[in-house]
Amino acid sequence: MKARYLKVILIITAFFFAALSATNSMAASTIKIGVIAPFKTSSGESLLNAAKMAAEDINAQGGIMGKKIELVLGNTEYKPEKGAMAYKKLVLQDKCEVVFGTCSSGVAKSVMDQMARYKKLFISTGAASEALAKQYDSNRKKYKYWFRVMHQSGDLSLAIHDFIYNLPVKKMGAKRMAIMAENALWTRGMVKAAEKFFKDHGLEIVYSEFFDVETKDFTPIFTKIIDRKADFIYEISAHVDGAIYIKQWYDLKGPMIGGVSGTGASSRYWRDCGGKAVGETLIAMGSFRVALTPKSIAFYDRYVAKFKETPGYPSGYTYDAFHIYKAAVEKAGTTDSEALVPILEKTDYVGVAGRWVFTDLHNAKYGPGYRQLPMVQWRKDGSRKVVWPKSMATGEFLPPPWKQ
Repeated sequence: MKARYLKVILIITAFFFAALSATNSMAASTIKIGVIAPFKTSSGESLLNAAKMAAEDINAQGGIMGKKIELVLGNTEYKPEKGAMAYKKLVLQDKCEVVFGTCSSGVAKSVMDQMARYKKLFISTGAASEALAKQYDSNRKKYKYWFRVMHQSGDLSLAIHDFIYNLPVKKMGAKRMAIMAENALWTRGMVKAAEKFFKDHGLEIVYSEFFDVETKDFTPIFTKIIDRKADFIYEISAHVDGAIYIKQWYDLKGPMIGGVSGTGASSRYWRDCGGKAVGETLIAMGSFRVALTPKSIAFYDRYVAKFKETPGYPSGYTYDAFHIYKAAVEKAGTTDSEALVPILEKTDYVGVAGRWVFTDLHNAKYGPGYRQLPMVQWRKDGSRKVVWPKSMATGEFLPPPWKQ
């Protein structure tokens, strides 16, 4: 009897270990990748779409080291505490090897603290503030798992200042400047840089204020700007739906307007504002149908065909980040974050949004030969033309219809 019981126990044990081995084998056949973004927002959906597209493309090509990517998503709701919780769940509970995202510098900064604790790569593809690099620089050993595959606020400033000075100022004669920016971590340095730039170039600043991200009625802001006879409005927003304020700008027949609008990067924006963005000039972040690299136009067209709208500002960045990660893992032969850091630091990859080479602060190099940020203007028919830099221009810069 004892021998029979022993035989049964041995059989059960064998089945248990076989099942465990099969489970481990299944788990090892995929690489879990986390993506965090604010769900059901224009920017968040653009980031998630690009992540899904990148995962599908990589899986179709054989995956990473022969393993398929399995995406696990987390909703940040544009809230730092939600982003931190989402990252923690992805790496602890869902066992993700790396996390990509967010669309907020405040959220990214909060996530970095969790990253330092749990030591899993966080590749930021939607947060521009220089505060993130400063946090990394404050303790490079602690925060070494952070990389930015995206522009910085300073990159935006350089591109937009160049546009404003050459077209609204030199071509159109603008002298009186207004600055309206959402009150967020990433905008503060940009406003300070703009005020200095305008003053250094002899331009008068007639209005410069931050607005709350919950603002819905921008009429008082535009009324002040118009009353002070501004020639140009420099807009800076990402968390706010720019379609809300651009409709009010159009109805009040405001002065020339341009700058940064996170939601304004997608064709969805044109529908949301009822075509009232005509004459608005925005920086094309992440992707646009212009040959930033040999891969740019093909990516843009495939994205439009797949999602029935144009890419948003984080789309090209997120898509490229997945491929940068794939190249690093295959070079290192492991998904271990510790081993991947020095490999990522030596990245030199040409993606859809530019050539990616990291600085010693884990930011991406900007400028000719690396990445450029064209300025595009909305037309009456809902199309957009590149108006700056001159070398990329596909159309002439025009004032809004009531100023022509």
